[in-house]
Amino acid sequence: MKLVTHIFHYFFSSFRPNSSATVRYAFPLVFAFAALLAATSIVSENKSFVHLETSVKSVKAGEQFQIGVYVNANVPVNAVDLSLAFPKQQINIIGIDTGQSVITLWTKEPYVENNAVIMRGGTFRKGFLGDHLIATINARATETGLAQFSVDSIMLLAGDGSGSRVAIANTGGEKTSLFVVKENGTPIASDSVGLKGTASVAIITDLDKDGKVTLSDISQFMSAWSSKSATYDFDGDGVMTFKDFGIILADSFIHQFISR
Repeated sequence: MKLVTHIFHYFFSSFRPNSSATVRYAFPLVFAFAALLAATSIVSENKSFVHLETSVKSVKAGEQFQIGVYVNANVPVNAVDLSLAFPKQQINIIGIDTGQSVITLWTKEPYVENNAVIMRGGTFRKGFLGDHLIATINARATETGLAQFSVDSIMLLAGDGSGSRVAIANTGGEKTSLFVVKENGTPIASDSVGLKGTASVAIITDLDKDGKVTLSDISQFMSAWSSKSATYDFDGDGVMTFKDFGIILADSFIHQFISR
């Protein structure tokens, strides 16, 4: 929710009232964002969920970045058991920071096992409510391509005295991805897309291939979503969702910022 609101504020704050083209495209996006916020609100009221936040959307090979693992609890939760899968051929986990974690007692400090980060622990209190950080994963990109992360094992226990399992919603936020580009910062060649799963932001979300992500690309995305004429699946989960919409919208904001 915080990420959606943040992107919404910055993206639409750059619109000019006297731009008819902007206004024409802006209204459908406003309604789409309203739907997204409403859906997120409904989910958070009924079920708890897990979401990931990356410090960057693209990174050069050799650079470091962070992934925040969060739990949004709609009922008091006092124990978590999570497994975050990552592509170990592209990513090297160099540390797991729990200094700001809501978890106060770990059964074992978070650790890496094969291609997964394991996080198991709880709190001394009856549980936590709302959105809280579980751990911050410090990583280094090692190989170019689209690196996907997902929390593929989730168990939350309620602080109700009996340790009952908490119902978990699948919002799409438990998956995320970032683009690892070459060390000199140049995008990966488009002819490599589909062969090794590699891509850059411009290749993935630049739907009209004009070298930037603009309202034209967002309009094309929305049209394909409503008509089902094409599938623009940016996060690699096999379907078009609000997560994909958030990715193209964020990329559009990034391109606006860079071009200023």
